[in-house]
Amino acid sequence: MPVTHSNFNNLEVQNVCNLPILPLKTKAKGPAPPAQEGEDIIDEALNCFKANVFFRNFEVKGAADRLLIYITLYISQALLKMPNQNKINAEKALFQLAIENFALPGDKNFALGGIVTNPASRAETDLIRQYLTQIRQETGLRLLAKVYANGDAAPDKWWMCFNKRKFLNKQL
Repeated sequence: MPVTHSNFNNLEVQNVCNLPILPLKTKAKGPAPPAQEGEDIIDEALNCFKANVFFRNFEVKGAADRLLIYITLYISQALLKMPNQNKINAEKALFQLAIENFALPGDKNFALGGIVTNPASRAETDLIRQYLTQIRQETGLRLLAKVYANGDAAPDKWWMCFNKRKFLNKQL
């Protein structure tokens, strides 16, 4: 079974650090334009997470694939924050994870260092930080809805069984 690539690879959008600024269905503040009806990159990442997380290699076919890799790595990191927590505590933990100081392109400990480029200016650094924070916040909210779909007391075991898997042998 081949790895699932993004359907947004052919869109003409602004790129910052080789990451596309794609439209999102979100209420979180940030530079992403509002998405129209249908699936956005976060929905796509959540839907193909369980299949893609098993892969150790990922051939990048476009800019949206780079963002898909980042979101998949973030989902893996977020799942590690959820075990043995109810939905309210998991929501707090994921919000803290989303807004904490995280590595950006150009930092030596950024997980996708060979896949993305360094920011050209301070403005690009600020833009990519805001965009990735917006993606992290919205991904956390949608992941909570999926993981706690069967009740608020405990996370779904069919999602939690993936929390020890390392996508591409990397972590954010």
